[in-house]
Amino acid sequence: MDTRQNFFKKIYSYYQERIGEQIPFEFLNELSEEITDHYFKQYSRFSLQYPKSIKRYSTFRIDDLGHPDVYDIIIRYFKKKAKNNYSNYVTIVLDMSLEELNEYEYQREQYYNK
Repeated sequence: MDTRQNFFKKIYSYYQERIGEQIPFEFLNELSEEITDHYFKQYSRFSLQYPKSIKRYSTFRIDDLGHPDVYDIIIRYFKKKAKNNYSNYVTIVLDMSLEELNEYEYQREQYYNK
């Protein structure tokens, strides 16, 4: 399996290419760390849990960043770090409008409150 550092490099590079300098370096770095932690633990667990899929979980796949769990991590991170201004950063990182963000948060709230 790739190292945690390789996971981080892929995740950081992906977001850096997409958003450039639209958010502070500190935010990009910390956010990438949080997403890396999430996926490195998940891939490690899945490679043990599903031995026939070890190849799938040996290298981080960028398309996993489209998962709602990642969106939730991003939203939680910016709510904690940027508080009332969180939506400005989230819309940049997730490339969505404020209306789309509001709809996403509403849908997730509905999902968790079932």
